[in-house]
Amino acid sequence: MPHLTFSASRWRFFTATTLSSLSIGITIYCLTRWLGIPYGWAVLLVVIRAAFWACTIDIRKFDVTVDGRMLSGPSLIFSSQAVSIDLDDVDPEFVNEWLGVFSIHDSAGNEVMAHYQYYMPEDRVVLRALIERLRRPR
Repeated sequence: MPHLTFSASRWRFFTATTLSSLSIGITIYCLTRWLGIPYGWAVLLVVIRAAFWACTIDIRKFDVTVDGRMLSGPSLIFSSQAVSIDLDDVDPEFVNEWLGVFSIHDSAGNEVMAHYQYYMPEDRVVLRALIERLRRPR
């Protein structure tokens, strides 16, 4: 496989972080019900939190790179620590997709995990094809 890099987008990261934050009703519930903050202000706080994450992280550490049979990328969604795994050492049982997030584990327990939404639509197509190919037993 040739060398491919799927670059994460700061705006896509911000949008995904905002939407995931807003979809977590418990945060809004706690801010409005328990703390007495008006709903609009609670939503604004969630958006500010997402903007903070989007502006302060090193977005390049969310890039996913395929170089030959090595895959490198983020180890946790909000972590900036990159991990490399050997694609020949991946068991299809440890390749997962759930709610727009993909995760690949190797036999040593290393994990590359990212949200499809961080990448351009054409890159998502290639990433999904790679994940689908890894999910099939060899």
